[in-house]
Formats: sequence, structure tokens, C-alpha cells
Amino acid sequence: MSKRVNRDDIDKFHDYSLYIPTRTIYMGSEHVNDDDFSESGVEATMAERFVKNITILEMASQEPVTIIMNNPGGDWFHGMAIYDAIKTAKSHVTIKVFGMAMSMGGVLLQAADERIISPNAKFMMHYGYMGLSPTHSKIFDKWSDENKRINKEMEQLFLSKIKEKHPDFKLKKLEEMLNFDTILSAQETVDLGLADKVLGQEEHE
Repeated sequence: MSKRVNRDDIDKFHDYSLYIPTRTIYMGSEHVNDDDFSESGVEATMAERFVKNITILEMASQEPVTIIMNNPGGDWFHGMAIYDAIKTAKSHVTIKVFGMAMSMGGVLLQAADERIISPNAKFMMHYGYMGLSPTHSKIFDKWSDENKRINKEMEQLFLSKIKEKHPDFKLKKLEEMLNFDTILSAQETVDLGLADKVLGQEEHE
């Protein structure tokens, strides 16, 4: 029997990206510039909203949570706040990708207990960019060192997932893929081990 859809719940989902009846969180990005059609991606507002939403669901119960994601990437630090919130959740968390999981979005996908990607979605991974303009060389050096640390963390995160499917996969190969944008189809993402299945695939097997 289908559940009756409540208009107030729909409004809350659109306003807060949280649909409590089905324990669903939407994690996309906002269109922020009419001139170049740029998107905000992962930033402070997204991280704050997501952490609040998953905390609300965890306080209510430990039943499964579904995250709908269409994400072009963004800030590492805010992204890792989201990543840690997913990894430490007691609920079983499924992420379904529609559209894209790129850069930081691809990292976030790895936090889920189950990673599903839609047939026409794209996955992209690369080394990130600092985007800083420090006024002192020593400050630049400090952030350069931090960026190197972040790159190593990302390498190990992806490598651990890939090795679950390809135990002999080498770090050098991953480094080559991360040096420049590597864009994968849904099936290629699954084949590499960075998603578990293509949405709807099991229906045709």
C-alpha cells in the first residue's frame, strides 16, 4: 500500500532537502552565477544542512537512510564534515547518484554503505586545487603541505575501495588517474570499484 504524500512534507523536502517519511536527504548544489552557470558544490551551507539533517534522522531511529546526490564537487573540509557524518551514522546509508559525482562528490560517494549510480551519471576524480592567494610565502608553504596531506588522504580513500575489487591495483596507476580529470561512466565506476551497482541493473540480470 502506497503512503499518502503530505504537502507539508513535500514543502519541507524542497526547503530543507529532508523528507522524513522515507528518511531521504537530497544533496545537490545551487546555481550561483547567471553569467557562467556555475554551481556552489560542497560548501558551508550544504555541510551544515546535511549534518543537521542526518542528525535529525539518527535521533529519530536507526532505520536506513537514503541520500540522493547530484554533486559537482567543492570544498574538501566541508566535504569531509559530510563524509564523517555519513561514516559515523549508525543507520545503513545508501547514496544514489543522479547526474554526477565529481571531485569531492566522488569522495562523498565512498562514505556510503551502498553506492548506487544511475545509468547516465558521470564520476570524475582528480587532485584538488587549493584556490588560495596567501600574502606570505611561509603561509603558502604551510597550505601547500596541507594540500599534499589531503591528496594522500584521498589516494588512500580511493585505493582502499578499488582494492576491495582489484587487490593488485597499484597506487601509481591511481596517481596517473588523479593527475588530470578522469571521467568515468556509471558502468566504468562500478567496474573500478568506486560504486556498487548501476541503478536498475539488477532488474535486467
